[in-house]
Amino acid sequence: MIERNLFSPEHESFRDSFKRFMAAEIAPFHADWETQGYVDKAVWGKAGALGFLSMSMPSAYGGSDADKLFSVIQIEELSAAGFNGIGFGLHSERFCRNKKF
Repeated sequence: MIERNLFSPEHESFRDSFKRFMAAEIAPFHADWETQGYVDKAVWGKAGALGFLSMSMPSAYGGSDADKLFSVIQIEELSAAGFNGIGFGLHSERFCRNKKF
């Protein structure tokens, strides 16, 4: 892969945290979710409690005021693991693109 320099140490720390979250809260259940056709609600609550949802939204609206690279990392890692059906990007980023704050 081409070396990239757009991610800061803070971004890479986030990447590590999100990978641990995926290993603990997504990987063990992903096959079952694919079979049942939906993701259990519990993972959404856990992701929200850890700040993994709506990261780039302003804090006034419940977000973290994080830059979009945090979302890029999340989408990259979900895709690399094959967890495309979870929909975090659809949930968190669609709203931000269509709203003016």
